[in-house]
Amino acid sequence: MKRRMCILAILLFSFSVYGQQNIGVKVNGGLSGIFIYDNSTQQIKQKSYFVASGQGGLLYNLSLGNKSLFGAEFLFIQIEGKGRSEIPFTDQNGNPTGEYGVDNFFTHITYVGLPIYYGFKIKKLTLNLGAQTAYAIASGGREKGQAADGYGGITTWDNKFDKLNIDAFDFGARVGLIFNLTNRFAIEGTYYYGISNILKKNVNNSELKWKIQQITIGLHYTFFTINKKEI
Repeated sequence: MKRRMCILAILLFSFSVYGQQNIGVKVNGGLSGIFIYDNSTQQIKQKSYFVASGQGGLLYNLSLGNKSLFGAEFLFIQIEGKGRSEIPFTDQNGNPTGEYGVDNFFTHITYVGLPIYYGFKIKKLTLNLGAQTAYAIASGGREKGQAADGYGGITTWDNKFDKLNIDAFDFGARVGLIFNLTNRFAIEGTYYYGISNILKKNVNNSELKWKIQQITIGLHYTFFTINKKEI
């Protein structure tokens, strides 16, 4: 994965003597989720939800003629997640009792991200497709739930975590659509689908996976442009 990203970065640098180069900033807001995939045989109902999130940082675009461009960005990405687990209780014979323990959890991850992509331009529209790698610089979470204690009462818990049990690196596919309002301002929409399982190996449930998705919309502002000979 790292080798592929390095090759793309070298290509961007190699082509930088041609075409128009734009450097700018972007701020996007939207929704993100950390989606849970459980391939174990446990009868646990897992639900994940989209919640508010965002990203922002620097962007670089290199135009190759009138139809194509290469782009790279350096972003701070905030990923928020919300999930719910329902764990069914069974009696001493393994039969469901109809009661459930409920666990709600909220996760927060701050990434430094590097998206690299190819864009195809159609007048004021640009459709881009690429990949994104990111490194987690901070994380945290909260877990709240309740369950029957077996004596007719209810046990509750509310735990906070300063750090999540996740891998630092995340990688996935990214697609975006840009509409140029002026030579400097543009509206952008993006969708990111994480391929990596960011959850570290769990000895209690090795089949559990966490994968990130994020949808954003926001603004680009180009503050520096270099015009050079086109390819």
